[in-house]
Amino acid sequence: MISRLLICLCLVAALNLGEARADAPLFSSHAMMELAIPLDFKTLCRPRETPDCDYTPTVLEYKDEQGQARSIDIEIKIRGGWRSLTRNCSAPLLFIRFNEQQTAGTPFAGQSLLPLTTHCGQGLSLESARIKQSHVTWEQYLLKEYLAHRLYNEITDISLSARLVRMTYPNPDKPKRSIVNYAFFTEHFKSVAKRNGAELLSRGSFDHEKLDNHTADLVALFEYMIGNTDWSIVRERNIVLLQDSSGLLQPLPFDFDMSGLVDAHYAGPAPGLSIDQVTERRYLGFCHPDTDWDALFALFLDKQETMLSMITEIPGLKKQSIKVANRFLERFFSTLQSSERREKKIVNQCQPWPPSAIDHTTPEHKR
Repeated sequence: MISRLLICLCLVAALNLGEARADAPLFSSHAMMELAIPLDFKTLCRPRETPDCDYTPTVLEYKDEQGQARSIDIEIKIRGGWRSLTRNCSAPLLFIRFNEQQTAGTPFAGQSLLPLTTHCGQGLSLESARIKQSHVTWEQYLLKEYLAHRLYNEITDISLSARLVRMTYPNPDKPKRSIVNYAFFTEHFKSVAKRNGAELLSRGSFDHEKLDNHTADLVALFEYMIGNTDWSIVRERNIVLLQDSSGLLQPLPFDFDMSGLVDAHYAGPAPGLSIDQVTERRYLGFCHPDTDWDALFALFLDKQETMLSMITEIPGLKKQSIKVANRFLERFFSTLQSSERREKKIVNQCQPWPPSAIDHTTPEHKR
């Protein structure tokens, strides 16, 4: 298993630079978009490997409703932790910075800065070379991560909207050489906050006495559903905090590639857990006294049919991926339907309250 590097804090920092309208048209539809960004990934500066990386100018090309070719000036920059490194991803995750004056009247109206999750692709690490994951496999990972976002949208509005795209990357120096892959945009954190009447907080704002326990319970059961342990509300790992008008802290999860639903070859459980693979679920919610377990389980069970049917609606998801994802989620719902199993696997596994500053995501040398 490839050891997981800590996610770069630049994701939260960069998403604080701009603000998107909560009613932006990009996320008003789930229809897949066809786009193009001329670039050569090999020429991009990688912030985790080279200091002082800046944005690279290029354009985003698309066709309007009349089929006319259009383009918007954009700037791009590599983002992310493990997936930002050359040895791991040949096509790393990106930030897309928009010229807001050019986006008016386009599908990107109101956007200033968005993360684009790419297919990652074959890196240069010894393990990747040995395993030799195919082009198709990397895309299946991406599509299942996109599915995870769509699933959480069904649970709560305090979630990141996502828009799937089919992206062409023409090589500017070799126009006849281009690659085409799935990718997806995710919503700006501030947009989620705005449409929920909340404020995005800076990192280090966690206070268990102010935590919205209901939202925290939704996060925990969802992460259990998809088999993800690479998150922590306390340490704000793959979690940002929003503050609502009453002062309560609402956790907003992101980055689901380490989940059992995605089941990437590089994924592994959080270091502080006694499980061997990401497809083994572990409930990591809190044992706070306010949990209404029956209502929590009922909320997810009410969404069972919708969420299972959603698997077949994801463009590009292969039959085997659909079968495995369906089986994985069905096991979760089977647990919820059994009072004995949900007591054993969920209720009795909750984490102490109030929470400790050291949890399952804390590296061994800091314990």
